[in-house]
Amino acid sequence: MGYAQLIKADVPKSAMSCDHKVSMSDDLLNKVLKHRDSAFATCLSCTKGDCSMKTWPEEGRANETICQRLFCTPKKVNRGYEVPADTPRGKSTFSYTYSISKKGTLTDINILSVDGSYNRNDALKFLQSLTKKTQYEPLVYDNKKYQITNLTSSMSVNMMWVTD
Repeated sequence: MGYAQLIKADVPKSAMSCDHKVSMSDDLLNKVLKHRDSAFATCLSCTKGDCSMKTWPEEGRANETICQRLFCTPKKVNRGYEVPADTPRGKSTFSYTYSISKKGTLTDINILSVDGSYNRNDALKFLQSLTKKTQYEPLVYDNKKYQITNLTSSMSVNMMWVTD
């Protein structure tokens, strides 16, 4: 039986990186919903139905953290996921971009780079399996739904065989 060890890898400082592997509690979600509207213009740059997260200089990191919590922290993550059977064994690191759809799902995964035993297709299949049940609170402002399009992350995976 195989298992994956997930390690968050470094992301360029200019990118808006959100952790889609850790969800918020119901209590925190209620607080987030109370403050979203007041932070909408501060955290997001929107045209039509698409929004992008604003990036912050080093001195604005506190604002960035608040924006990440309000707009790109999942309300539900997949605790148990099935690693695709044909996943290569060994260590791999990959970076990618993704979006949060108007329905609150993780979508539009684009693999930017891969290093190690995975190729781009392996990394994509792994991420699709990992995030299949990830749910975000849909972004609604002024009775209009938006998607968030400029999210990025990277990950290191160490696929090993476990024997009894």
